[in-house]
Amino acid sequence: MRYIKKDSKQYIPEKKYIDTMLIPLIPIDPANDQELPKQAFLRELNQVFTAIIEKEYRGRIFLSPDYYYLNGHHEKEIERLNEWIARIKQQPFQHIFLFTFDAKWRKYESKVDAEVIWVPGLGTGDLQSTETQSFIKEQAREISEFIQSHWS
Repeated sequence: MRYIKKDSKQYIPEKKYIDTMLIPLIPIDPANDQELPKQAFLRELNQVFTAIIEKEYRGRIFLSPDYYYLNGHHEKEIERLNEWIARIKQQPFQHIFLFTFDAKWRKYESKVDAEVIWVPGLGTGDLQSTETQSFIKEQAREISEFIQSHWS
């Protein structure tokens, strides 16, 4: 289920069956023109991955809106992110996953109240290329296995 009106109306009466939230973590740095294309590409890539996972586990996973943070300000974001997670747990979601291509979140994983799914992203590329599509399929399979292991 996605954070859209139609899905949210369906979620409310069915929430006892939907125990997992997936939160895409998106870094931004509006002042850094050199990083902008890379960050925009990684956001697109993040959307592709999270859409695949949401579709595969529709009715079990709720896909959160993107969580944007200033690149390089991870330590400052922990309190805000944990506040978000605490509110999400009130629904109640038993499993919360943060999905990111930003390896810096691995350093703070123990400080957030959710599981961090980090995937080494492609720096740049074309979402339609054979290489990128192959990367997406392989990584999506591994992410699915990781999520399933938490349900057992």
